[in-house]
Amino acid sequence: MKRNHKRELKVTIAFLLCLCFVKAQAVEVSDSLKEVLRNGEAQFYTFNYPSKSVTGEDVVLSSLLVAWMPQKPTETDSIESLHIYSHYTITSDNESPSSSNNSIERLLFGALVKKSYGMGISNPDYNFISRCIIIAPDYEGYGVTRDRSHPYLSQEVTSQQVLDGVKYGLKLYQKHINDKRALDLKSDWRSFGYGFSQGGAVALAVHRYIEQNDLSDELHFKGSICGDGPYDLVATMRYYLDDNGYSYDTQTSHLKGMSTMPMVMPMIIKAALDTYPYMKDHVIEDYFSQQFLDTGIMDWLASKNYSTGDIEKLWYQQTQSGLTANGRHYTPEQMAELFYSPSKNSVWSRFEKTFTPGFYEYVANVENFNTVPTEEGDVWQDMHRALIDNSVCEGWEPWHRIQFVHSKGDMVVPFGNYLSFRDAHPDGEGELYRIDDSFTPQDHTSAGTQFFWALAAYGTYGKYFKWLDEGEYTTGIESMENSLLFTLHSSLPGWYTLDGRRLNGRPTTKGIYVYKGKKIAIK
Repeated sequence: MKRNHKRELKVTIAFLLCLCFVKAQAVEVSDSLKEVLRNGEAQFYTFNYPSKSVTGEDVVLSSLLVAWMPQKPTETDSIESLHIYSHYTITSDNESPSSSNNSIERLLFGALVKKSYGMGISNPDYNFISRCIIIAPDYEGYGVTRDRSHPYLSQEVTSQQVLDGVKYGLKLYQKHINDKRALDLKSDWRSFGYGFSQGGAVALAVHRYIEQNDLSDELHFKGSICGDGPYDLVATMRYYLDDNGYSYDTQTSHLKGMSTMPMVMPMIIKAALDTYPYMKDHVIEDYFSQQFLDTGIMDWLASKNYSTGDIEKLWYQQTQSGLTANGRHYTPEQMAELFYSPSKNSVWSRFEKTFTPGFYEYVANVENFNTVPTEEGDVWQDMHRALIDNSVCEGWEPWHRIQFVHSKGDMVVPFGNYLSFRDAHPDGEGELYRIDDSFTPQDHTSAGTQFFWALAAYGTYGKYFKWLDEGEYTTGIESMENSLLFTLHSSLPGWYTLDGRRLNGRPTTKGIYVYKGKKIAIK
C-alpha cells in the first residue's frame, strides 16, 4: 500500500503541536500566594487561578496581588478596601501585571499602597483607599497563557476571567490571614474597580458582570473609575473614519480615515474571530489587505515580544526602507501610502489601505450602521455584529456609581465612547455616573499618564473613591410606607419584591424592587 507521507507529516506536526500546547498549559492552580517583592508597605504576590477560556474550556490564568502590610502593624490595622484593577492595552508579555519586568505598574501600586495616601500627606479620610488589596489579573493571552491568543475587548469573557481571579485571590489571601501572615479584612471593607484605556472598558464590563451576577454583596462593591475606555467599538470606528480634527468642540491633529494606533484594529478583529461562533467561517484575510498583513503585524502580536512602541518603530522603518515579505516587495513610497508618520515615534494607518476593498467599502458607508444586522453569514455584517456585541454601553442598567474620566482630545479612544454610555443612560448623569474631562485636550498616552499619577501618587482621585463610597444609585422614589418591611430589608441581603418575596438574584424584569432597604427601579 502506498503511504501518504504528506498526510502522515501533517498528523505528526499536529501531534507535536498538541504536545507543545499541553506542555505550555501544564500550569497548576496556586494553593497559596507566591511572594515576589516587598516595596515599603506594599507586599507583592503572584498566583494562578482556574477560569474559563474564550472558547469555554477550563484554563489556568495568572494574576498579581498587592497587599498593604505596615512594617510594624498594630492591632487596629486592617485591610479597608479591595481594588479590582484592569490593565491597559499591551502587546508584550513583559507588560502584564504579574511579569517581573513590569516596573511601571509596580511603582504605581507601591505608591498607592501606603499608610498616608497622596505623596506622603496624611489624610485620614482617604486611608481606606491605600489600606487595601489590589488584584490585577493578566487576562487570557498573557502571563502563564502567553501562548494563547488574547481576546482583546471581548468583554463578557474578560470580565468573567477578572472576577474569577478576584474571588480566587481573596481565598488565597484569607489563607495568609489564617496563617498570621497578612492583615485581616475590616468588617466593613469595600471594593472598587478601575482602569484606563482597555482597562477602562474592562472595568466597566466588570462592573456590569458584578451587578448582573449578584456579586455586589460578596465583594462589598461600591463602584468604578473608568478612564478613556473603548466602551463602544462602533463609535470608535466611526470616529476614525469620519473625524477630521474637530469633534467634541476640541481641535486635534486627527485625519479622516486614519487610526492613530494601528495595532488596535487587528487585535479587535482577531479577538472577534476567536470569540464568536458566527465568525467561525471568516478569516483575518477577509478584513485586512495583503500589504498590511505582510508587515508582520499578526506574528508580532502572537509572539507577545513587542510593545506597542516597538511595533510602531518597526512600521516606521518599513516606511523608510520598504518591505520584502512572502515573495512580495513594497517600496518606501508604497509603505508610505499604507502608513502616515507624524514623527519617528508615531505611525498612523490609512483604513483605505489597511482594510480589504470590500470591508472598507462596508465600514465607510455610514448608512450600514443605521441598523444592527440580524442574520448571520455575511462577512462584513458578522464583524459589524461582533463590534456591537463587545459594547458595554447598552443592554443593562447600572446601579452602582461610575466615575468616568475622558479627554475630548483623545484620538485613540474618542470621547464619543463616553457619549454613547451617556445616551444609553440619560437619566443617571450626575447621580449614577459623572464625567471628568479635565484632561482635554490631551491625547491618549498623555491622558493615561495623568490618570495613573492622579490615581496613585497625588491623591487627586481620593474624592472619586469617596463619591463612589457614599452610596448606591436610587430612583428618588419615596421611602417605603411599611417601616417594618423597610427595616427587615435593610438588614437582609439580596433582592425583594415589594410584597416581600426574595428573588434569586438581581431582577431582569422591569419594575420596582427593594435592595438594602431602598426602592430601585429596573427599567
